[in-house]
Amino acid sequence: MAEAIYLLRHGETVWNRTRRIQGQLDAPLTRLGTEQAWAMGESLRPLLGGERPNLQVSTLGRCRQSAALVCEAAGLDFDSAEFLPELMELHFGAWQGLRKPDLRRQQPELWARREADRWSFAPEGGESYAKASRRIADWLERIRSLPGIVVVVLHGGTSMLARGLYAGLAPAEIVTQDFPQDAFYRLAAGTVARFETGI
Repeated sequence: MAEAIYLLRHGETVWNRTRRIQGQLDAPLTRLGTEQAWAMGESLRPLLGGERPNLQVSTLGRCRQSAALVCEAAGLDFDSAEFLPELMELHFGAWQGLRKPDLRRQQPELWARREADRWSFAPEGGESYAKASRRIADWLERIRSLPGIVVVVLHGGTSMLARGLYAGLAPAEIVTQDFPQDAFYRLAAGTVARFETGI
């Protein structure tokens, strides 16, 4: 495995603020989101020790926008980034674009099924965590051969999967992890460490 893997979730988006499910749709960063991304870059910079990491980014716009800010703040070369579709957020099918409070009210039985088994449940036309875990596991296996440090800008769901699979957590533990936008994680030597940005 690479010496260290840093996992950074994109900053807050307009849809995050209104509790709307994005999945593989997209929304721009809010002002707070741009500040969060910049703060992650500033916090990351001293941890890299001047090393030029491999930079991997989800292809979705909110991650591209966040990665550009992270790179500027951390002194990294955005043009060196590799954009990977396998890092995209889970596809939430028919639920994409809907607000979580509305879903709980309008589809209470489906929402209850999801809460009872978040690992295996998938909305109509969507992707379960179980299914998405396979693409993240394949990605983790591929980056074993990369030298040095890897910096990754991705999403809440795919970050949870990457951290959980790396740490060997059970499915029920993976889906209950935190997925902050004001902190990031380092996977190294079999451990997962969290770094706060102070935002």
